[in-house]
Amino acid sequence: MTDPAFSFSGNVPDLSGEEKTFYDFCRQRRLVIQYCAKCDSYVFYPRSVCPDCWEGGLAWVDASGRGSVFTFTIQHREPPGYEGQAPYVVAMVELEEGVRMMTRIVAEPYGVTIGMPVRVAFANIGDTDFTVPVFVPEQEAESSA
Repeated sequence: MTDPAFSFSGNVPDLSGEEKTFYDFCRQRRLVIQYCAKCDSYVFYPRSVCPDCWEGGLAWVDASGRGSVFTFTIQHREPPGYEGQAPYVVAMVELEEGVRMMTRIVAEPYGVTIGMPVRVAFANIGDTDFTVPVFVPEQEAESSA
């Protein structure tokens, strides 16, 4: 699939540790999450130990990039740094691997539904190289392939 080009304004955080590693993968346009071999579970958000068994040394693995909308809200107010973007969708997406990720759905806001299949895409924040995962409806992702 060819990644649609997305860009929007926003705030770029200072990162370190596992969060920096996650966003370094995003810059490569890879959705990478962590995996714990000891308890056979996927982990997201990035951290240094497994939240289930407290094992360290989590592995970074490529996620499928597919999931479904678990829940969402349509943002009508524009916080500082996000002027001119409303309305937009902020959602919790459940990945095929079972973890949930807070993200943005790039779609017509009033067409988003709970359970809707989505696929990862990537967006840059403004004219920076800071890249974040966003999701698009599965049918839109297929039509841009």
